[in-house]
Amino acid sequence: MKLYDWKVAPNPRRVRMYLAEKGIEIETVEVGEPGQARLSEAYLASNPHRIVPALELDDRTLIGEAPAICRYLESQYPEPPLLGRDPRERAIVEMWDRKCEIEGMQACAEILRNKVKAFAGRGLPGYRVPIPQIPALVDRGLVRLETFYEKLDRRLGESEFVAGDVFTGADITGFVAVEMASRGGNGIPEGCPNVARWHTAIAARPSAAA
Repeated sequence: MKLYDWKVAPNPRRVRMYLAEKGIEIETVEVGEPGQARLSEAYLASNPHRIVPALELDDRTLIGEAPAICRYLESQYPEPPLLGRDPRERAIVEMWDRKCEIEGMQACAEILRNKVKAFAGRGLPGYRVPIPQIPALVDRGLVRLETFYEKLDRRLGESEFVAGDVFTGADITGFVAVEMASRGGNGIPEGCPNVARWHTAIAARPSAAA
């Protein structure tokens, strides 16, 4: 297997953290253009989806999207379980993973893609045609992110981890969302002590450095 990676991007980090938690070692290939906020032309030409991460299997099958990659790896390396230990827990993990991705990471991406000059003409990733930035979407992204922080704080006031009493892939996605927001100048609000407690705990795990 081979993982196509871009160290500065959030979604590949989700997979790297997952691999670290599992203790799985696979070949990784950096496909970011050095010194630029873009993927290399060679990689863009080779991947029809034009995004990262991507997992290439030994038979050359290409699996894209961080959740799909982690789900495949979970089937091959079931221990320790990171996507749930039974049907009920698997559903809860997936629910919160999607919440953290859609309401957290995508809110951050909406801000980033429509604000940062380096992404001019690339308001959405993966497209071959120019996608203009829409400055008004920055404000919408900030509202979405504020709501996400509030929801996550309520949840973490009820349980130690995002999906329940054990660390799971939902914590990885939530952590990467918060890290992504913080790098964009939208760190954990003072009114979210539960998120702060949880973030400190996740940041102390060795996988956070992946």
